[in-house]
Amino acid sequence: MNAAAGWNDIVVRDNFQDVGQTPTSDPVWESPDIIPFGSDVLDFDLLESSYNGPDLGLSHPIVYGQLNRIYVRGKNLRTGCPSSGNVRLYYSPGGLVLDPRAWTPINAEGGGTPVPLTVRGGVREIPPGQICVSRSAFLWPSQPPPGHYCMIATVDTPAHPMPASLPTFGSLAAYWNWVRNNPNVCWRNIDVIPCRRTSYVLADLAVSNLNDTPTRFVFGVSGTDLPAGTATFSSTDQQAPFSLTAQIYPPGTDEGYTRSILLPAHYSGTVTVVVQFDQPLPCDARLVLRAYNPVTNNVGALERQLAVPLTGVPELADALFLELGGFTFVATSSSP
Repeated sequence: MNAAAGWNDIVVRDNFQDVGQTPTSDPVWESPDIIPFGSDVLDFDLLESSYNGPDLGLSHPIVYGQLNRIYVRGKNLRTGCPSSGNVRLYYSPGGLVLDPRAWTPINAEGGGTPVPLTVRGGVREIPPGQICVSRSAFLWPSQPPPGHYCMIATVDTPAHPMPASLPTFGSLAAYWNWVRNNPNVCWRNIDVIPCRRTSYVLADLAVSNLNDTPTRFVFGVSGTDLPAGTATFSSTDQQAPFSLTAQIYPPGTDEGYTRSILLPAHYSGTVTVVVQFDQPLPCDARLVLRAYNPVTNNVGALERQLAVPLTGVPELADALFLELGGFTFVATSSSP
């Protein structure tokens, strides 16, 4: 798709800055259009008035053992005629590097998927410029244990069909590129943590290596309104045990990086991040954890195209890096 032309159909955003451009700018995993809403019913007035903020899902995080409705919001960016579409929602274990092989469909209230998108009054024909929402809420399933999860939504329209089965990816770069370049796909990898604490243990964050060869990974930490501190990324998995620490630089806008770790081909595991601040974490602060792959000379064209330099990575000053994914934690005074 020509990025200059813009998107001419129903868009579901990756972040508040997303206006249908491709590729989406970072972070691509903070979609405000995947809206967890607890046991409440989302009314259209709030759906429209919050389109440019705030993120409604931050005040309604998933609570295990309770009813969790999840809505998907869209907007028709066509200029000349209406559109229509259906939305599907999936979840997988959330973490620094998502494993797309773990996607699981989420059923709508009343059963089934996909769900039609409708405007106010329940009409499926969506006029140009109008906001729409899944006609029924999706219901968070009871099977997953407590932990951190991500959600992905796809929109299928006559002009931009989206198959029921999600694509498979031969590399981490291919997955990342698919999300960034499809305005009818959105990804939510964001959770809440309690504010006013100095230490946090963020356990069981997924990390995977889809590549056919062992691959090096570097972890980064940044955010907004962060005190000074450290973040230690570790795993006790005997396939790839490690413990790597990155510095947190206040106010968090400068990213700190760990040394690299080599993960086996087709690896799937978890990482625990222990965060220690020098001062209590302010409310509304954001902690962003990222994973990168330092690319080598023998990588493919897509990896070379997407790779960028990073400043301050230990032992890898001259390398280029491919961003593979991330997870955002927002500090709130009302997190469960």
